Amino acid sequence: MYVYIAALVLGGVLLGASLLLGGHDADGPDADGPDVDGPDLDGVDADADVGLDKDLEVEKGLDVDGGTDVFWILRSFRFWMFFLAFFGLTGVTLDGLGLVQTPWITAVLSTVMGFLAGGGAATAFRVLSKDETAEAPGANDYVGKSAKVLVAPKRGSVGKVRVEVKGQLVDLLATTDDEIGANDEVLVIEMDGTRARIARLEREERD
Repeated sequence: MYVYIAALVLGGVLLGASLLLGGHDADGPDADGPDVDGPDLDGVDADADVGLDKDLEVEKGLDVDGGTDVFWILRSFRFWMFFLAFFGLTGVTLDGLGLVQTPWITAVLSTVMGFLAGGGAATAFRVLSKDETAEAPGANDYVGKSAKVLVAPKRGSVGKVRVEVKGQLVDLLATTDDEIGANDEVLVIEMDGTRARIARLEREERD
């Protein structure tokens, strides 16, 4: 009985801590918006790189909770949190209420319930993480897109453009070799890290 109580308490504490910590977004209230505040660089918000970094680098997090082998689930922290919580809860319920009189049957049922809950939770989080990452735009998604100039870049300096990718408006730092003015429509021809290299969009291309 004490084993089940200890497992329930430990699993509950871990789950509670996970929910509390996971409920706070590290970004500010405008993190999903197009602008990120920071020191100016040639009249442009230098920290505009930050939002794009998250979009471009998030693809590296596709492999979560430990690899692709069949034992990845046993290395998942979420698995053990849910396993302990449901193992303990099942044991306390069956043993405490006297629903099962044989200790080893209680142990087996508690273990099975723990594995089902832990495995289901770990798998669900893994699938959701992959789905979210698959939707995040990568560097190649910006190339070939038209964009609106917010701050006109000069030769040798940086400007800012706004481009729509996968239904999201994203502001990018931009450089160019052309003469471009504010509010012009331009074409993203290359991504250099988190900066876009843009070119003038000719009239026929707009049409």
